[in-house]
Amino acid sequence: MKTRDRILTASLALFNEEGVSGLSAVDIAAALGISPGHLYYHFKGKAEIVSTLFTAYEAELALVLDGAVETLAKPGARLDDFETQIRILLEETHDMRFLFREAGALTKAFPELGPRYRRVMSAQYGCVVDMLSALKTPKKLIDGLARQVVLGLSFKLFQLDLEGVSAAPRTQIARAAAEIMAPIRALAA
Repeated sequence: MKTRDRILTASLALFNEEGVSGLSAVDIAAALGISPGHLYYHFKGKAEIVSTLFTAYEAELALVLDGAVETLAKPGARLDDFETQIRILLEETHDMRFLFREAGALTKAFPELGPRYRRVMSAQYGCVVDMLSALKTPKKLIDGLARQVVLGLSFKLFQLDLEGVSAAPRTQIARAAAEIMAPIRALAA
């Protein structure tokens, strides 16, 4: 694996475990067993690492959102298909959980992330609106449900952590998906 990729992989693991604010580029270099100069050869610092990880998240999310809309646009799309897509979106959130645990602190420390967070939330909202529409959800309910789902996608896993729900990631993702889907399933019943 190339050094740049090793730095990103190690940074993501450290950020997810320890958070961004408490770590420096020197800490990342030490965790990798490389000199800070070697890290700075590849990245200007922690801000560039965070931005690069966010870019990777945005690219992956775009693919997942496109796939979700495509799946739900097929004839015969069902509520279970919707829940599967919610689980996939939650997996993406879990993979980059530091972005959501520290959203406020990150946008304060790195103001350029603010518009990027808004684009991500807007893209998720648009996707969920399309998915709810494909399920023939009453139009008057779509906006509120879509906003609730997007909020759940961003913070439900963090909420479960705060509540002390400790389980394997797949179990937490399944629980979060079920909780996000509860109002949508109630409507369909």
